[in-house]
Amino acid sequence: MSADSEDTSENKQVVRKLYDCIQRNDAAGFAQIVAESHTDHSNGRNGPAGFAAAAENIHRAYSDFHIELRTLVASDDLVVAQWHETGVHTGQFFNLKPTNKPFESTGLNMYRVSGGKILDSWISVDPRTIRAQQAAQAALENG
Repeated sequence: MSADSEDTSENKQVVRKLYDCIQRNDAAGFAQIVAESHTDHSNGRNGPAGFAAAAENIHRAYSDFHIELRTLVASDDLVVAQWHETGVHTGQFFNLKPTNKPFESTGLNMYRVSGGKILDSWISVDPRTIRAQQAAQAALENG
């Protein structure tokens, strides 16, 4: 195995650990794999504390939460992750009131990893999922 493929393999392992921390809502785990200088280029939730806050929000809003990595692709210091998450929307999620309905979402995120730490992230969630939840909420409120 070449040094380049070893590096990309190690970087993919860091991202696998990240998703394990998200699944377990593990703030201490984020501190081990996310650099203090980490920049979230999508949501502005920087550093390990940003990941911990995001995971806490998800777990508070969705009971039976589960996130699954579907695909990981790495090149140099970048790792792209395709993921799928499910749960039941039983708590407030930003402006969305609980619908008590099953929730499902997909996304494609990119991470820059170096030295076993996530330095940068770019998050992309399927917007149809959020719009569908908003429509369901509006129907409940107007129904």
